[in-house]
Amino acid sequence: MNDYLPFVDRLDNHLKAYQGSSRDQWQKDGVRFVNGLAAEELRRLVGIEKRREFGAFFTNSDLALELFANPQLQFGDNCTIYDPAVGAGNLLIAANVALHNKVQSLTLVGTDLHPEFIRAAKLRLAITSLLTEPTAKAIQPVIDMEVGDGLADNSYYAHATHIITNPPFNLIDGCENITWGSGKLSAAAVFIDRIIRFVKPGTPIIAILPDVLRSGSRYEKWRAMVEENCTISNLTMLGQFDKFADVDVFSIVFTKRLNPNDGEIAYRWSPGSKHDRVVSDLFDVSVGNVVDNRDPHEGVLRPFLVSRGLPGWHMVKNISKERQFKGQAIDGPFVVVKRTSRMGDQRRAIATIINAHTPVYVDNHLIVLKPKSGKLADCELLVKKLESNQTDEWINEQIRCRHLTVKIVMRIPV
Repeated sequence: MNDYLPFVDRLDNHLKAYQGSSRDQWQKDGVRFVNGLAAEELRRLVGIEKRREFGAFFTNSDLALELFANPQLQFGDNCTIYDPAVGAGNLLIAANVALHNKVQSLTLVGTDLHPEFIRAAKLRLAITSLLTEPTAKAIQPVIDMEVGDGLADNSYYAHATHIITNPPFNLIDGCENITWGSGKLSAAAVFIDRIIRFVKPGTPIIAILPDVLRSGSRYEKWRAMVEENCTISNLTMLGQFDKFADVDVFSIVFTKRLNPNDGEIAYRWSPGSKHDRVVSDLFDVSVGNVVDNRDPHEGVLRPFLVSRGLPGWHMVKNISKERQFKGQAIDGPFVVVKRTSRMGDQRRAIATIINAHTPVYVDNHLIVLKPKSGKLADCELLVKKLESNQTDEWINEQIRCRHLTVKIVMRIPV
């Protein structure tokens, strides 16, 4: 992250100019340095590929402050707040502002792999301290920043009264003793696993996380791990991270329990109420079983249904594309739903009725809904339901990532 050094030098020069500058101008510039300018300069100075490689996307200042407005958060007189992936310090700056004059002592601790970010966080917190003068009730915070890996155990975890984090969202290799996943995993999920493992029981954890952890089927075991070890007190869907990072996020507040499974699981990862009837009551739901770029072209030649060019809200009887495949073909009638789906789409579950005269192979970019009754009429009723505003609203509450899952489709109320 050497490309970020020019901004770090600007921070250093601004802090050194505190004594000799016009106080009003210094404060005006200081406010910019501790608000959105750090992220703006990261985007300007560091290329997008490097930012994606390291998951370097700083928390919006307003979003960071919003976390501390959560009534579920409780702070004692003496707080030590640790951010294991501190970046340029936005979350700790928000903590400093939110807890100013509300606690007797405040220690702000951060670690990060990049020394440029650690320097930036130290300088920005020092500028924040000068912008918020101490009073008789509140002293200035102790600032402790160190280059280090938040995925490794350290003394900060043991001494923290609170953990706050917006960990990287990039994919990384898992750490030791991870039982909920394998291969490349979301760094955010791995960070939460390590945090739960390292902190002492009773420690509140406040995190901003990508929506795939809340709703993706791949992270079902991760969610079970969190529920097993922690009590979740709040989960809020926040929408798109910012206008530059097209990923939906949520905030979560949870506390590590003394003993795993000690207490009731009283929180649902996905909001919504129970319904009398859902899609899976009437349809068998699965993903199309042809992976076109991987499966060999061997076996019986049949019509092959793909997502590209498939018209939504229509009935298709003739399929021009064909391929060979050794796996199962599907007899009509059935419904397919395009897996690619995201917040902001006019319709979330774009459906098509397939009523071909011969069995059909289906690509894995489509979700297949086969009526248990075998009736075309049930397919027609389902498509009307999937096209409704109520279905879009329900899906938007349940999943914010860019694809639908079989489990979400199964649970759509009908």
